[in-house]
Amino acid sequence: MLKILLVDNHELILHSLQDVLRKQYPKAEISTTQTAHNALNQATISQPDLVVMDIFISEKPKMIPETKTGIILLQKLMKNCPNLNIMVLSSHVKALVRIKHDIDVHYGGFTVVNKSLCIPEMLSRVELTLMGATQTKDLRTQMKLQPVWLEVLRLAFEEGLQDKAIAERMIVAERTVRHYWIKLQDVLGIYPEDSKRKGKNIRIQTEIRAREEGLID
Repeated sequence: MLKILLVDNHELILHSLQDVLRKQYPKAEISTTQTAHNALNQATISQPDLVVMDIFISEKPKMIPETKTGIILLQKLMKNCPNLNIMVLSSHVKALVRIKHDIDVHYGGFTVVNKSLCIPEMLSRVELTLMGATQTKDLRTQMKLQPVWLEVLRLAFEEGLQDKAIAERMIVAERTVRHYWIKLQDVLGIYPEDSKRKGKNIRIQTEIRAREEGLID
């Protein structure tokens, strides 16, 4: 029997998605959950054939939903269940660029669907995922991001740390952190001379572009 696990923070979306999939797969066993904690437990125990999930979810009930919660859940699912078929159905798909490498080496099917996509196309992606296909064309692939650069962004714009504190946290020299900023700004297409000429703050410009690209929440 086909087993499908649906994960979304909104109960209404879960019910709607469940109805659509039940019509397509009337004999499937479809379960739902609204939290990352329950999703990981259910996936580990029931070993579903397919997980359809949003990445903007809560860790536990009554907690604030965050994109990074879904990202962490994805990483755990891919590590614990390397052959699991996963479809990310979300309005925040850009954030997946943070774990593009993990997705590329995942053995199971992995597809990405924006919630604005029509139902027939979404169902087509479900079929592709169940066949073990990978379709991540909606993600930017030209951005060669290093994990340490993403950590600099997180510490600066999610924890509000200055370069000295970032260096201490990462156990590197402060000049190394400045080097990371240069690399990040180059990847994001932000150049000091242009920003200076236009009277713009380069750090603020970096934050804006990083959020646009889904690199930080």
